Parts: sequence; structure tokens; C-alpha cells
Amino acid sequence: MNAIAIYWLGAEIRWSAVIITVGILACLCMTMALYRGRGHGGAAVWMLLPLGFILGLFLGRLLHWYFNTELYGSFARAFTDFSLGSYVLPGVVLGIWLAAGLEGRMGLCSRDELLDCLAPGLCLLILFTRLSAFFDNTCRSRILIESPAWQRLPFAVSTADAAGNVVWRFASFMTEAICMGLIFELLLWFYLQRRSTPREPWGHTWRMFLLWFAAETVVTDSTRYDSPLMHFHIFSSLNAYSSFISFAQIFAAVTALYVVLYYTVRSIRAGGMKLWQPAAWVMFALFLYTAGYLGEYKVQRTNMYLRCYLIQSLSCLVLAVMGYLVYLGWERSLSRRGKKPKNEVYE
Repeated sequence: MNAIAIYWLGAEIRWSAVIITVGILACLCMTMALYRGRGHGGAAVWMLLPLGFILGLFLGRLLHWYFNTELYGSFARAFTDFSLGSYVLPGVVLGIWLAAGLEGRMGLCSRDELLDCLAPGLCLLILFTRLSAFFDNTCRSRILIESPAWQRLPFAVSTADAAGNVVWRFASFMTEAICMGLIFELLLWFYLQRRSTPREPWGHTWRMFLLWFAAETVVTDSTRYDSPLMHFHIFSSLNAYSSFISFAQIFAAVTALYVVLYYTVRSIRAGGMKLWQPAAWVMFALFLYTAGYLGEYKVQRTNMYLRCYLIQSLSCLVLAVMGYLVYLGWERSLSRRGKKPKNEVYE
């Protein structure tokens, strides 16, 4: 399939760029609808669009260059020749997160409120970004699909190897797009459920996005053959321990830990220590072991894809459910003490 969508004034506009643009517009419309639905104007959202785009593009590209310097040849080329390489998607998320923080610091909005409204739309942006990989060779899996019954989307996609032979690889990009569609529905439900009650959550929809995006990323990023692995230039001694893990998986683990700690610590402050709080920390440690060792480490050394990815997927599903239960535990701790979150609005 031709990757060029439009020839305009001697320039080539690729289908991938068109689809990502549709994703940006979908994200903008969803964020604007939710933010204006709170009675605000759209200035903060309009400012988030260019600021988040610049910071997200820069960090996503910078991280991809750092872990894949051999693809670019020089730092300058990474930011002048966009036909090469790709982006680290968690870096884009981090850039948008920083952009919302800057707006909050400037007094243009409440950072957490803006992020809550952004979270469902950001799922749509990631969904369309992954779908755009259909028109290039990124976000494919090293897993070869040999059964003709499975050689079709959404399971597999055809790819030409170096010799020109066509092989069918597991469509990692399609799996992630489907997962992000499900997360979009869950986040929108989560947001609207709490928006319709007297307690109006600030920041909680964003934290659920971080948690569920992390759970999805650990598995789908593992299946990719082009995932940016953690190869350090200065601290090369660390490569013996980190070279089998991608930056996206580290980002996922850190953000998931942040969410679990955020709600467990605040529930302790609100209602004291309960058995479920240390149990949540133990379960998170168990998640790191099953997803990291039994899943990621073993799959790269045994190629037992079905077994390892089943273990990894189940552990990530448990993480997603556990994080939501930890949030509910924090809410119940507040209810028992009759307390209200400091940054919440009540109607």
C-alpha cells in the first residue's frame, strides 16, 4: 500500500501524518468538550495544544535518539530529518504532562482539572498514533504468524524482510490501538461517574489513565521488535541489567508505582493503617516479579511467547484492577472520617 497520501507543492504528505493529525483533532475536541463542560473557557486547552505538541515531540524524539543513536548518525539529524526513526510514546505523554503543569504554574488553570479532562482524549491520540503504524514498518512484533488463519488484521500484518520475502508478524500496533479504545471507554465512564456526584474529582481520572496505560504498555511494548531498549551511553555498566527492558516499560512501572503509593499513603493519612495498604505494596512487588521476570526476562531467553505473555498479561490486568481498588479504598477512608479532599470542588 502506498504510504503517500498527498503530493502538494513538491512535498509528500504521508498517510501516517494524516492519521496522527486526525488523532490530535480528536484529542482536542474531546478535551475541549469535557473542559468547557465544567464551565470554563477554552483558553487553557488551546494553549495546551501547541505547548504539549512541542514538548511531547521534543521529549519523544530525544528519548528515541538517545536509545537508538545508530539510526540517526547525529543529534542534529534526529530533529531535522523526520523520515528517520520514530518517537518514544511515553516521552510524548510526559511532555504533555509537563505542559499542563506549566499552565498550572502560570495560573491559567488547575493542572489536575485540565489533566482530568485531557485523559480520555489522550487515549484517542495514542489510538490513532498506533493505527498510523499500518503505513510504515514500526510497532511490529518479532513474533512470526505462520498459520494462514491468523494472517490478517487485527492479529498479524505482512512485512517484507531484508531479502524481500513477505512474512507475517504479530500486529503490535493494532493490539495497542484496541487496548487504548477500551481504556478510553473506561476512563470516560470513570470521569462521568464522578462528575455526576457532589464530589468532583481532580486528578483522579489522569491517575487512572497513567495506571491503565502502564498496564497496557508493559505487554504491548514487549511484543515489539523496535522497542527502544535501555542502552545507556555514559553509564554503560548498567546495560548488563537494563538492556532487555525498554524505556516504555520503566516509565510504566514508575507511573504505576506512583499511583499505588499516592492513594495508599493518602488513605493512611485519612484513616490510619489498614491491612489492604501493605497488601497493595506486596501485590505491586509481585507484579514486578511476574511481569518483569516471568514475563519479560523469560520471553527473551526462551521464546515461549504464549506462556510468558499470558503470565505478563494476567499480572498487568491484576495491576489495573488493584490500582482501581486502591483508589476506592482511599475514597472509603475519607467517607468514614467525613473528610473532603483538599483540591475537590463541591456543588
